[in-house]
Order: sequence, then structure tokens, then C-alpha cells
Amino acid sequence: MKYIYLLKYEVNYTNQIKFKAFSTVEHANNYHRNYKHHLIKDAYIEKYEILVMELDINLNNKELNKKLN
Repeated sequence: MKYIYLLKYEVNYTNQIKFKAFSTVEHANNYHRNYKHHLIKDAYIEKYEILVMELDINLNNKELNKKLN
């Protein structure tokens, strides 16, 4: 079983919710701490959540549909 860490965040320059996926929680946390926008000098993340999603890469589509239903 593998895990995907999804960073859900809002930035100060727009009211949109953004998402970014990471393979480790440390990478998600470091992205939050070191966030920089390539054009906006004073950009930063205002709110964030790290969501954990379980991923079973061995399942095929039929097995996955059975598991979900």
C-alpha cells in the first residue's frame, strides 16, 4: 500500500483553492514552508491542509470498482 500526500492550500494573491500531490509528508510540508511564486514577490500560503490518500497500485479497474461499490 502506498500513500499520496495532497496539499490543499490557499494563497494570499487569489481566493482559489489549489492542490499539489507529494510522495512524502516531508515534501508537502517543505513546499508549504518554502512557497514562492515565480512572478509575485510577496506571495505566501495563508491556509493549508495535508490530506492523505491511500493508493493500491496492484488493483486493476474491476477490483477497484468492486472495492468502491
